[in-house]
Amino acid sequence: MTSPVNPAPFARLNAADAEIARRKQEVLSGVMAALAAHKEGKDHPRLLTPARKAELKEIDRLRRIAMETSKMPPLPRIIVTRPVDEWRDYTTERRGRFGAVRQE
Repeated sequence: MTSPVNPAPFARLNAADAEIARRKQEVLSGVMAALAAHKEGKDHPRLLTPARKAELKEIDRLRRIAMETSKMPPLPRIIVTRPVDEWRDYTTERRGRFGAVRQE
């Protein structure tokens, strides 16, 4: 239905509403098909099988890692190649927090 005052925007809104309703109907029909397949003991892409559940967990784990890395990226490693007298030889030794020695 178009408005006589401003027909183009309202027609575009009506088309968007129709698209949303179509998507909702598509999702609902997919869910109903999955439920029917489950009752019949058949496989359906929307059913949550153990393999699909593991795949979703892995996707979620990678998403969380990406989110954490985007907020706190890893710091660059400082590699010192020549020895310093007061802090010993940095080619085999690293100093951690409070001067603790970490061998690498």
